[in-house]
Amino acid sequence: MIAVEKMIAANRADCCGCYGCYNACSFEAITMVEDEEGFRYPRVDAERCRNCGKCERTCPVLNPIEREQESTPVTYAAINKDEAVRADSSSGGMFHLFAGQILAQGGIVFGAGFDENWEVCHQSVERVEDLGRLRVSKYLQSRIETTFQQVVGHLRQGRRVLFAGTPCQCAALRRFVGKNDENLVLVDFICHGVPSPKIWRNYLALRARKKEIRRISFRNKNLSWERYLLAISYGNANKYLAADLNTDLYLQGFLQNLYLRPSCHNCHFCKKNRPSDITLADFWGVQEESPDMYDGKGTSLIFIQSQKGKALFQQVQDRARIKEQDFAKAVRHNPSMIQSSTPSPKRAAFFWDVQRNEMDFMKLLYSYTKPPFKVRVKQWIRKIPGTVALVHMIKGKRGELSS
Repeated sequence: MIAVEKMIAANRADCCGCYGCYNACSFEAITMVEDEEGFRYPRVDAERCRNCGKCERTCPVLNPIEREQESTPVTYAAINKDEAVRADSSSGGMFHLFAGQILAQGGIVFGAGFDENWEVCHQSVERVEDLGRLRVSKYLQSRIETTFQQVVGHLRQGRRVLFAGTPCQCAALRRFVGKNDENLVLVDFICHGVPSPKIWRNYLALRARKKEIRRISFRNKNLSWERYLLAISYGNANKYLAADLNTDLYLQGFLQNLYLRPSCHNCHFCKKNRPSDITLADFWGVQEESPDMYDGKGTSLIFIQSQKGKALFQQVQDRARIKEQDFAKAVRHNPSMIQSSTPSPKRAAFFWDVQRNEMDFMKLLYSYTKPPFKVRVKQWIRKIPGTVALVHMIKGKRGELSS
């Protein structure tokens, strides 16, 4: 049994599903197989395997990349001056600037986009007008497939390549490419964790209702940047069904850590210094830390991780509003930069019930995500006109009687 298989056998949570070993195998001995929870893990064909060790050397968990010098990355709040791009982005629209700069230099951009089944896979873009496919957060684990091999092919041609992905995917690609990475720019992001594609398929099958989907946005800004809004467009792309965090069960389960990948609860890549060149995030807490960079339309948080990242940032900064931030204060509102998500105590029971398939999926999801009874009562009370004022009045009367 090779080291990758031993690692998974010892602790399944160590495998982040980055596809590094899959891309590294020259003998096509490794396939990525979905488990009962819907996450993909490598499976080795013993007859094809030659024990060459390439998969082990590429694994970012078995062979972590250590930074030569620990330092606090320079941190910025940033907003793309192009309001149209910003409106169609999850936060401040800075990814579009970085990717556009690489394309302007004759390069190519790889990032996560939807496939024909509305699941997420990595794909390439060579025109600025196609970057919309890769913009906006997608709360799913993207399938890498042979992307790492494609990246190396373009690097050998002398092209610049920007790869955007999760911290584990970026670490795996850095390990896969090796030292010949002068033209490679890695952009990761603060990652809360990746939900199960199987849960997404079950959810989407009920939301779609056999209608033809035109567009999906996990972070529609029509209500507000701060309010998560999952919008699905059917037929006419101008008409859509949307649900925010208060009503959408998939978003609730995601943020309650109900069905994240096991490795996300023991993440090896949540750290201050990363093998990426730039780390991106939504700047939650910007209204407190830097109110002049807040207008409710979305602000990006940027961490510069390398000289390459610094150079790319300097090339686009005149097209953005920027302001340097204190790293510690920024991370205080964005703790996933340096710590893993805590698993829901209901996680194991939830997946057990999903496998049993004895209940309507939406009812099952609601039963695991609904707030405690006292919280639900308060929510119901608030919906009744005049109730809040009445409650305050009664409390006031009680105070008078007791005094």
